[in-house]
Amino acid sequence: MTTAKKQPVRVFLDQTDHSRFLVQAGTNKLTPSALGERLMQYGLAQLERGDLTPLEGATTPARPEPGR
Repeated sequence: MTTAKKQPVRVFLDQTDHSRFLVQAGTNKLTPSALGERLMQYGLAQLERGDLTPLEGATTPARPEPGR
C-alpha cells in the first residue's frame, strides 16, 4: 500500500477576508491551517450533498488575468 503525498492547496484571499480568517482561527483556538482545512471539508461536504451555494459568489476571477 502506498500513501500519497499531501499536496498543498493555495487559496488567495484579499486582506479583509484574510484578517477575518485569522481572527476566527484565534477566537476558536485553532491554527489558521486547521480552520482552513475544516472550512474546506465543510464546503466539499456541501457540494457532495448537491448544495451548490459554495460556488455562488463573485463572477470575477480571484486572480486577475494578466494584462488587466
